[in-house]
Amino acid sequence: MPTSNRLVRPRANALAFALCLAVSPAALAAPDGWATPAETSGYTRTPRYAETMAYFERLDAASPQVAMLEFGRSSQDRAMRAVIVSKQGVTTPEAAHATGKPVIFIQAAIHPGENEGKDVLMALVRDLTVSGKHADLVDEAVLVLVPIFNVDGHERFGPFNRINQNGPEAMGWRATAQNLNLNRDYTKLDAPEMQAWMRLWQAWNPDLLIDMHNTNGADYQYAMTWAYEAAQNIEAPLADWQRRAFDGVVKPALATQGWPVAFYVSLKDSTNLRAGLVEGASGPRFSVGYAAAVNRPGLLVETHMLKDFRTRATVNEALLVEILRMLGKEGEALQAANAQADAARFADGRTVPLAFGLADTTETIDFLGYADSRTESEVSGGTWVRYDTSKPETLRVPVQRAVTVTAEAPAPAAYVVPPQWTAVVERLRMHGVAMTRIDAATTVEAGRYRFGKVAWAPRPFEGRHAIAELEQTLETGEQAVPAGSWLVPMDQPKARLAALLLEPASPDSFLRWGFFDAIFEEKEYAEPRVMEAMAREMMAKDPALKAEFEAKLAADAAFAADPRQRLRFFYQRTPYFDTEFSRYPVLRLDADAARRAAGGTPAPPRPAAAR
Repeated sequence: MPTSNRLVRPRANALAFALCLAVSPAALAAPDGWATPAETSGYTRTPRYAETMAYFERLDAASPQVAMLEFGRSSQDRAMRAVIVSKQGVTTPEAAHATGKPVIFIQAAIHPGENEGKDVLMALVRDLTVSGKHADLVDEAVLVLVPIFNVDGHERFGPFNRINQNGPEAMGWRATAQNLNLNRDYTKLDAPEMQAWMRLWQAWNPDLLIDMHNTNGADYQYAMTWAYEAAQNIEAPLADWQRRAFDGVVKPALATQGWPVAFYVSLKDSTNLRAGLVEGASGPRFSVGYAAAVNRPGLLVETHMLKDFRTRATVNEALLVEILRMLGKEGEALQAANAQADAARFADGRTVPLAFGLADTTETIDFLGYADSRTESEVSGGTWVRYDTSKPETLRVPVQRAVTVTAEAPAPAAYVVPPQWTAVVERLRMHGVAMTRIDAATTVEAGRYRFGKVAWAPRPFEGRHAIAELEQTLETGEQAVPAGSWLVPMDQPKARLAALLLEPASPDSFLRWGFFDAIFEEKEYAEPRVMEAMAREMMAKDPALKAEFEAKLAADAAFAADPRQRLRFFYQRTPYFDTEFSRYPVLRLDADAARRAAGGTPAPPRPAAAR
């Protein structure tokens, strides 16, 4: 590959590089005919989609412990395929859970330029089965593997897809064929790939999600960092299990092999690692944030983009092997923590955290970095950061990690979604949220939000113009519930997710993503000549209204200078004004109102994953 257009520099930390050199070719060799394309090439090449699937098909044919299934089609009509690995050779979710073993969902290539997760899964399945290298671990869990999640992005293949990454020679593209980032789509479910993933997830109901990535950013000694949710966005038993399993068991095991692990590196100042790191809570648009919202632990794995391909693959395989070993001891505790989380309820008025920030407090940690320099650039006019990998340093770095809740809401007993909002109802169903159809029209006492100021982002984000600013007021009173509406009870395991999708203050609510944008459109209006006469009549009959109008004229210069807004002041106070304008159609019901509205038809079961 020509190097004049693409910078390729082997840059592993000294410890990892020494480890790679110490391992002999014989120790790395696979059994005859089973070397992966990455291994065969000396870690210069990652295979295309067809070659990858052909390798797994060979494993499927060679081992009764491997099965493959198709679970969806991409927007360019490529098959999306999963690989099931178990000692018992299970092929269905029912059989998987009947084993009593935890079901572990591992996905790679959600961002296909970050390729090594896929390559490592090829080697892992081989070593669990046909090679026998890790045959002792195949009974620790049932594995549901998605080696290439973003299949269309994977096949937008080329040598110039990932400028920051040290190998391989060519790789896939970050986004789908529709230019969507799947790791922002877990709540809105716009991409057909994500809808297919959701069917697979719902069908297999895993106990743990592992999402394999390759990071960007600063340079440092760690070949891999990770992240998991442990703040107010996840049930406490799950946070406790992750700390014990990942930090208490897996992390020390990796360290003894020469792979120190740090929490995912997010810089407070993108030009200065020494200024500090931040660790927050992920929203449900992201993979592990979504897992937390549906009461499952999740591990985000981020190998370091400047480490060479072999190093990134080696540390990833070491991680997955140690997770399987850990599950031999902690698998039952994982299942118990999930059961505890599913049994937790928000229906008693418990506050649901919706959005998160960070407190100003910091703590200082040791961080394995490199000597660096920061100079003012005559090219960019900004700061040019350079790292000297020949000079490893242990830095003392402040970390801002105390999570605060910036938006929350007391849980209602139930929500009601009117029947006309079909896209919302369908997505709730895809998420596995329990719902009951209300067969007969009724009236209930309910809460309903009315919105004041609303502003949309000036540019599209993930195919939508999301709402960036929103003022809301909760109003209560008698509300009509049309026949065919859907009752969403909060007495269910998916209660946290339901609130994150239906509460407007949630950054990932359906309202924020634009599913209800039509409520902010006025469809009728008043002619100025009509309102000129009506305004005079209204002030003549109501001195208080006249005083209110005059006070607003005096206090608000922009209002006073806008004839349309002055007449609109009166139009909004007439019985002609649309009472549904800027009112959220979703209702919040207390327990008594929910009982009155209940008694309808349960939602039909969600479709199982295709086989």
